[in-house]
Amino acid sequence: MRHIENFYTASENIRGNQLEIRGDEFQHLVRVLRKKVRDIINVVDGEGNLYTVLLTEIKKNHATGEIQKKTRFLGESTFELILAQPILRGNRFDLVIEKGTELGVNSFIPLKCEHAIIETSAARRQRWQKIAIAAMKQSGRSKLPEIQNPQTIKQVVTSAGLFYAGLIAHPSASGQMLSELLFDIKKKNPMTKKALIIIGPEGGFSDQEVELALEHGFKPFSLGPRRLRSETAGIVAAAIIMEIFDAA
Repeated sequence: MRHIENFYTASENIRGNQLEIRGDEFQHLVRVLRKKVRDIINVVDGEGNLYTVLLTEIKKNHATGEIQKKTRFLGESTFELILAQPILRGNRFDLVIEKGTELGVNSFIPLKCEHAIIETSAARRQRWQKIAIAAMKQSGRSKLPEIQNPQTIKQVVTSAGLFYAGLIAHPSASGQMLSELLFDIKKKNPMTKKALIIIGPEGGFSDQEVELALEHGFKPFSLGPRRLRSETAGIVAAAIIMEIFDAA
C-alpha cells in the first residue's frame, strides 16, 4: 500500500474550516512534492487531529486549504508513557526524541542527574521540536509529544503520585527484567493506562537518587546482562512497555 505523507501545521494556522501551511512544510509541499491546487492532502496539528484537506490556494510563502474531514487521535494509544532521560552529550538525545516519538512516547523529560548535568539551550530545544514533528508525521501519529523543561530526579519522582506505574532502570539484585515486571503490574492492575520511566546516565544513578526513587514507589528493573548506552536503554524500554500496554 502506498505511503500517504502527512503534513504539519500548528493549531493557530487553523481557522474554522480553513488552514494554512507555512515554513518548511510549505516548501516540502510545493517544491519537493509539487502539490497543486485541487490536490487532497493529509495535515496533522500535533494536538490529536488529522485533517483531510483540499488545497484551494498556493501563494509565495504559504498554501491554503479547505478541511474536508477531521479524524481524532489517529495513530495514538490509550496508554500514556512519559520518558525521563538525561540530556546526552553531542546529538545523542536527538535519537531518543526521534525513536521515542515513533514508538508512542507522549512526553519527554530531560533529566538532570548527579553524574550527568548537561545544560540545554533554545537552539537545542528547537531542534528537538523539529525532530519530534518529523517523527510524528513519519510514524502516522497525530499528537505531538511534549518536551518538558529539564528536571531533577527529585522533581520527577515527587510527581509520581499522578502516575499509575513508576519505573527506574537500575540493574540491582532486586531489579526484575522489565518485561517480567510489566506483566506483574498488568496482572495486579489490568487497568494501568499510564507510566513514567526513568533512564539513567551511562555513569549510573547515585545511591541517593535510587533511594529517593524507591522511597516514592518506583520499581527497579533491568534490561539484561549487557550494559547499554543511555539512549539505547531508553528506546528499548519504551518499545517493551508499548508492546505490552499499547492498545492502539
